[in-house]
Amino acid sequence: MKLLVHAAILMLCMFTASSHAADTRAEIKSALDYYAEAWNEGDLELIRSYYHPDFVLVTSSGRHTLAQRLGEIESVIKPGEDRGVLSHSEVTVEEIEQNHALAYGHMRLVFKDGTKLDTWFSTVYVKTPFGWKALLTHT
Repeated sequence: MKLLVHAAILMLCMFTASSHAADTRAEIKSALDYYAEAWNEGDLELIRSYYHPDFVLVTSSGRHTLAQRLGEIESVIKPGEDRGVLSHSEVTVEEIEQNHALAYGHMRLVFKDGTKLDTWFSTVYVKTPFGWKALLTHT
């Protein structure tokens, strides 16, 4: 009987951990969808809310702080400008620990003239009282 109880507790813990990981994956994929929607609408305030205050972007040109990143975005999403339509695909999400996760996948911007910008990204997220926020992105 004791063995049966321990087995039941172990199965419950495994189910809870699996359910938690599924929730994390769904929530971060929703955050990426939210970001793409905010980008496509050109809403800087919604875009800003996606990022953690300590956000850092790492690219081939170096390190960019949140203020620098938002400045770059603001220069691209001006009304009337072609900012492209943003989408994400092939996204994988892995929990790093209880309040951190890694997402990586493909990002595409398609412009009105038909040109495309395709790149791969990886982003570390941190769970906050306001949802998952992007903490570090590498493109």
